[in-house]
Amino acid sequence: MCLAGCYAPHHLPKRSCMDIKSGGFLAGLLTVSLGWSGPCIGASAVPQEEKLPLYEYGIVGLAAHYPHFTGSDEYQTYAFPLPYFVYRGEIIRADRDGIRGIFWRYKQFETDISLAGNPPAGDNNARKGMEDLHALGEGGPALNYYFFDYGERDSFFFQTTLRAAFSFDFDNGLAVEHEGYVSDISVIYRDSRIFREKKIRFHASSGIRFADAAMHRYFYDVPLADVTPNRRYYEAEGGYGGLQVSGSITKELTRSFWVSCYGRWVNIDGAAYEDSPLVSTHNNYIVGAMLIWKIGESEKLEP
Repeated sequence: MCLAGCYAPHHLPKRSCMDIKSGGFLAGLLTVSLGWSGPCIGASAVPQEEKLPLYEYGIVGLAAHYPHFTGSDEYQTYAFPLPYFVYRGEIIRADRDGIRGIFWRYKQFETDISLAGNPPAGDNNARKGMEDLHALGEGGPALNYYFFDYGERDSFFFQTTLRAAFSFDFDNGLAVEHEGYVSDISVIYRDSRIFREKKIRFHASSGIRFADAAMHRYFYDVPLADVTPNRRYYEAEGGYGGLQVSGSITKELTRSFWVSCYGRWVNIDGAAYEDSPLVSTHNNYIVGAMLIWKIGESEKLEP
């Protein structure tokens, strides 16, 4: 499954704390938005032909440093413990790439599911006095074309996605609204063989993003009611949304413990919203780290 990167999530809202439901939702969005689509959770650095357990489970400690949103020069650090579960069925696979549905496969082509998300935004100097941005979840289909290799540990493929985005407001129960559409076009490479003796796996990816006008307006519009002497009126258009380059490295410490580091560079030169008064920089950097503890696994192997 594709866990796509996001418009870079935002820091917590003005509330001093969140209830258990919204806090758990935020943790899930943060994990999804990091898009650790390279080698991370599960799958030891074993030969590609060796089968893995049908399922495994454990705990992940996650920390990440994010811009409030793409184009913002303000950053926030998150830290969460999360449970994880890996299932490697023939049709449905819940692995380090998320809940993966292999609905159709023909030669090098495969359909998939793409998920992404943004935690909510609160205090931001550029958005001072404006409505907070709520948590955002995205989901939709993906099409993969494999240049060579196919598998959980080693692959090189082209991917295009189309996701619908929905905002989630937990202030008064749960309010869900459709916000727009996002599409990513990426090339992804992941490998567990080059540094197998050191039990190191890595992934690298690069891609461009597009979104419709509604999606860009959600982040970058300045309505008349929010115009100030330092913040002019602005209405975003749809189109090109930026370039992303990312990578991750995972080191197996023991059969039960892994550590993983992640980085992403985002550039919005030429983006449809680059002239928004809410944009303070054209380059953002995202870094993160994970400590994975596998608690148990099945005796039965994957199909």
